[in-house]
Amino acid sequence: MTRYAVLAESPEECAAGLARLCEALGLEPTVGPVRLTDGRWIARAVTPAPDVRGTLTAAAAAR
Repeated sequence: MTRYAVLAESPEECAAGLARLCEALGLEPTVGPVRLTDGRWIARAVTPAPDVRGTLTAAAAAR
């Protein structure tokens, strides 16, 4: 799993950046926006987990 982060100066900027990142790369948001101790904001996203059911079905059909 790959993790991505957006660092911004406001919660609105952070949320907008997270939305753009998720849309552009097909990511799933996991955290955010959260205020850091230095006053900036962070949000995080990850690559989606593969559909295990589809993988198992394809493997069974190939046998």
